[in-house]
Amino acid sequence: MLSQLLSSKPKTNLINLLLAHPQRSFSFTELKQSSGCPNPLLKSTLKELGKMDFLTVTVKNRVKYYQMNRHFPLYPELLNLLRKVKKVPVDILAKQAATLRDCKFVALTGMFVGRPRIETDVLLVGKVGPKKLKSFLKIAEKLAEQQVSYTIFSTQEFEYRKIMNDRFLKNVLENNPIIALDKLKHRSPVKLSYKF
Repeated sequence: MLSQLLSSKPKTNLINLLLAHPQRSFSFTELKQSSGCPNPLLKSTLKELGKMDFLTVTVKNRVKYYQMNRHFPLYPELLNLLRKVKKVPVDILAKQAATLRDCKFVALTGMFVGRPRIETDVLLVGKVGPKKLKSFLKIAEKLAEQQVSYTIFSTQEFEYRKIMNDRFLKNVLENNPIIALDKLKHRSPVKLSYKF
C-alpha cells in the first residue's frame, strides 16, 4: 500500500502536505497549487486516497475539502517517513496569514480545519489595514474556491470574550484552529509545518 501511495513525485508531495498539516482542510485548488499535481493525477489520487480511507472529506457550499485521516492505519509509519524528508511542504494560506503583522493573533478555522459549521473561517485580533486584509482575503478565497467569512476583534474585545467564556470564541478556539500568528501568547501556537 505504501508503494502505491508514494508512486510518483507529485503524489508524494500531496501525501507529505496532508501529513505535515493534519489539522488543515484543503480544497482541490489549494492541493493542486501546493503539491504541483496536474488536474487528472490529482483527481485520480484523491479518489484513490478516499477509497483507502486516507482522507476525510467535508463539504461547504458544494466545495469539497480534504484532510488527513489521523486514524488511517499507516499514519504513524507515514509520519516516520515524513521526518526523513528534508523539504516539508508549506501551508501556503497559514504562511500568508502570518504576514498580517499588524494583527496580534490570526487563526484559520471553519472550513480550513474541516469544521464548516463554525461561524467564521478566519479570526483576526488587533489592527489590520484594509489593503492588507483585501489582499489576504483574495488569496484565501482563491484557495478556498469560495467566499471566506472572517471576524476581527480588538485585543480588548478578544480578552473580554475569553474572560466571559463567550460561546463564539470558545467554539473557534476549542476546534483545533491553525494559529498562524500569535503575539498574545494565549496558548502555544501551532507551527506552520509539522513539529517533530
